[in-house]
Order: sequence, then C-alpha cells, then structure tokens
Amino acid sequence: MREKVALLGSSGIVSQRFQQRLANHPWFELSAVFGTKENAGKSLDELTWKLPESRPELSNLAVISCPASDLNFELEKLNIQLVFSALPSAEAEEIEPILRQGGKHVFSNSAAHRMDIDVPLVIPEINPDHLALLGGQKSTNHGGSITCSTNCTVMPIAIPLKPIAKQFGIKSLEVQSEQSLSGGGWQMMASAKKTGEVSPEILGEDAKIAEEVLLLLGEFNGNDVTLAKFSTDISCRRVMRNFGHLVKVKVELSKTTTEEEIFTLLNNFTSIPQQLALPSAPSQPIIVINSTIQPSIHQWAGAESITNPDPAFDLRSGMAVVVSDLQVTDNHLSFNAFSENTIRGAAGGCLLLAELAFKQGLLI
Repeated sequence: MREKVALLGSSGIVSQRFQQRLANHPWFELSAVFGTKENAGKSLDELTWKLPESRPELSNLAVISCPASDLNFELEKLNIQLVFSALPSAEAEEIEPILRQGGKHVFSNSAAHRMDIDVPLVIPEINPDHLALLGGQKSTNHGGSITCSTNCTVMPIAIPLKPIAKQFGIKSLEVQSEQSLSGGGWQMMASAKKTGEVSPEILGEDAKIAEEVLLLLGEFNGNDVTLAKFSTDISCRRVMRNFGHLVKVKVELSKTTTEEEIFTLLNNFTSIPQQLALPSAPSQPIIVINSTIQPSIHQWAGAESITNPDPAFDLRSGMAVVVSDLQVTDNHLSFNAFSENTIRGAAGGCLLLAELAFKQGLLI
C-alpha cells in the first residue's frame, strides 16, 4: 500500500511537476491538493496544464481551499502525514510551521525555512547526514518536521562540487548562472513569450546561492552544521530559455589535479540514493560529456530511456546533472554544468529527498 500524501499548490509550474511525478509513484499516492480560493472545488483536469508534456492521468481530486488554521484538521480527516509544499515563500513562512506543529512531515520546495538552524537543507547525494536535524524538530513539534530542498540553481553547482571538495578541497568558488524563464514562474514565461524579452536581473539570487552552497557542503557536528569555509563570487542572470539552468563554474582547489582525475571522479560518483535504489535516483547523478551542452536534450539527463524520457513514468528523467568543458590548470578547475530546474532543481529533488527520509525511517 502506498503512503498517502498531500500537495500544497495546484496550478503553478512546480506544483504541476509534483503532480506529474506523483501520478505513477511506486511509494506515494497523491490524495489531496490544496490551492487558492479561485481554484477551490475544481478538479485537477479543469486547471490549465502549464507543462510542455501531456497531462498525466491523475486521481479525480478536487482542489481544497481552507484557512491555514484548518489544514491539519483536513489532513487528519484524510489520514495524511506527509505533505509536499510548492507554496510561494510568504505563504510557506506561515503555513509550513502550522503543519509541523500538527505533527505533519513537510517537504518544501520553498525558500522560507531553508536557512532555519533546525531545518535540514539537503541534496540527498551530497549531505544526507544533515537529516539528523529532524530529531530535534520532532521532539518539540509533536513529531512533525520541515525538510527543505534547495534553490534550483544550486543543484548543478553543489552536486559536482561535493566529490571535488572531498578529494581536493576548495579555496574559492566563482559562478556565473544563466537561468531559465520557468525559474521565475508561469507569468514570466508567458510574458517573455508575448514580448520576446526578459529582464536579466534576478534580485538577491547571488546571496541565496552562496549561503546555500556553504551550508550544503558544511559538516554536521552532531547538533548543527558548520559552514564550509571558502570564498564565493556569484553572479546570476535570466535568459530566454524555458527550462534548465546553466552554470559556469571556476574553482580554486587546495590540491593540484588533472582533467582525467576530475572526469573519472565525477563520472563515477554515486551516493546513498543510488545505493538504496530510490525511485527518483538516477543511476549516474553526474554525467560528464565531451560536447556542448544542449538544453533541449540534456534536460532529460538521467532518463532510463533516451527515446521516451517521460517524467510522469520515468522518475529518473531530468534528475542528473550534465557537466561539460572541463579544464584544469594546476589547482584551478573550470566547468559548465546544467540541470532541469523544475525537476532536479524543484519537484524532483524534493521528492527524492522525501524518498530518502521515508526509506530511512525518519518520518515515524
């Protein structure tokens, strides 16, 4: 029997990615969707589908809208303990702690609580030990918890950096991002399509990426996380591409290395999600290529079938990071990396995180 889960958010790009990936999930059954008053009572198939892939077959659920204070009551009626959040930050700031206090386990794609000292911010392949922070939360919140996935642009940065940092150490990090329209939401995509242009500025994004990378690559010391100690220089811009974030990374290492060593290290990297064969875990989380990154192709990296990378059936589709243009000179490394921001960087990464916690028995 599958675990019943709820989704906060009904019609946004990320919430529909969650719907897509839960449609055929082997462990989790989407049993309730909460949304705005405007969507209340509408079945999911009545809402405008905003993803380029066809709408998957979903249970005939009607969107529930209720005051935040009634959420726990509605979830208790449905016997649901596990909740995925695709809420905007302002709503998540209020609602997620209410659910936690009600004993629910919230897996959030929102930025609202990512930097809270007692909330684990986790990419399953690189810092699964940070999930130990859940113990403190559960002891003071009637067994409930909040666990956060990362900023979408952090994925193609932090995942390749993890094995590099462990093997060679990092002195400094420089990143330039080229972020897709979907990272700004459906309205940005629609506006850009209409006008043919978009502002390149992404306010505050550089600081968010820097603090999250240092936290993710930090060490859990038994009570909290000691941040990684290297300097960062991050710059971000929006580009006219619908899906997928590209980052250009330069790293000063503590030790010298070669391109061959880095290529082998990244291409052979696996971690706990692969060992546990989690449903959303790509067999190869980092794919190093010797050609130019092609977003329309590489957005499905990790798929079991290249000819049919349907993310509604293949949960590994879009879950790998693609690395190209490796260059090494002594202790200076540069590379480009790409990942699908609404899958690995949002709904897919959050779902994989829940799979890991569920498999490890942390949601009891």
